[in-house]
Amino acid sequence: MKTEFHAARPDVLAFDVYGTLIDPDSLSETLRPVLGNDAESVSAAWRARQLTLAFRRGLMGRYVDFAVCTADALRAVLAEQGHEVDEQTRQDWMDAYGALPAHDDAAEGLRSLRGQGIRLVAFSNGTEAAMKNVLANAGLLELFDELVSVDDIKRFKPDPQVYLHLLRRMNSEPSRTWLVSSNAWDIQGARHTGLGAAWIKRSHTAIEDEDLKPLVTVSSLVYLSDALPPS
Repeated sequence: MKTEFHAARPDVLAFDVYGTLIDPDSLSETLRPVLGNDAESVSAAWRARQLTLAFRRGLMGRYVDFAVCTADALRAVLAEQGHEVDEQTRQDWMDAYGALPAHDDAAEGLRSLRGQGIRLVAFSNGTEAAMKNVLANAGLLELFDELVSVDDIKRFKPDPQVYLHLLRRMNSEPSRTWLVSSNAWDIQGARHTGLGAAWIKRSHTAIEDEDLKPLVTVSSLVYLSDALPPS
């Protein structure tokens, strides 16, 4: 666990959804009956391609619903890895993406932060409707005070405008508004825009940017409450 205690205690914690609260790696079990031993590689490549398409379209100013990036990524990865899958099965897998389970530490970690005078926000590249759906299915929706989607401004994280949109929506100061994410690129985007950030380092092999470091690093959401700077 790492904490920079000279940082201000946050008034707002904005939680990334996919990867931080919700576990996309669990999709491999959904894919396994059809793809067998290739399920893990397809699942990992699907997630990576989803992000690549969102980043690319964001840079070009060609915004589409994040679900479109997800569907396009699935088709591309299946073709690249030589799998022919019928349209109904692909749709079933897309439906499963909207019903992904939470990480084991998500509910406990969020509940430990309730009642501390900190507003908890779900903050995602997905639409508000998609967030509501996946968080409700995972039993987490009631733990949030607000949902903020990039769809409001038609851009994707880590575009600086997305983090500035979060500040406007929450009417909060950058130093008192922290992103919580397991995605290092998301941490970098928040820090670049002046926000605080807590990194949930879910992989021991993950590395942080040398110039845009998180203020707090923990291996699990259950440790976040104790790792935040004191009031």
